[in-house]
Amino acid sequence: MAMIDPNNDKDEDQSDTNTIDENDASINNFLEKVVFDPDAPSNENNWFANLVKNDYYTAEALYAGVIVIIGVIVAQDMLRIVKYGGGFHAPFNSGPGKLF
Repeated sequence: MAMIDPNNDKDEDQSDTNTIDENDASINNFLEKVVFDPDAPSNENNWFANLVKNDYYTAEALYAGVIVIIGVIVAQDMLRIVKYGGGFHAPFNSGPGKLF
């Protein structure tokens, strides 16, 4: 934390503030990038882009469902790795049938 001099309104360490502002700007630029644009010319014949334009709520539910299913599969696989160890783990193989 920079100390503030009562006789001076400026912080002692201006370089940290500039670095933080640059980091915030780069993070904001990254977060504002468009990942999927259904109106882009490259997505003219894309079925998902057409679904987003015509029925947004169905496309949103489909996207959220796929993300949740992938998350569940990854979480189950990670639990299997933790339970049986990394060396003996074979993905998507059934175990002895017990959860814990």
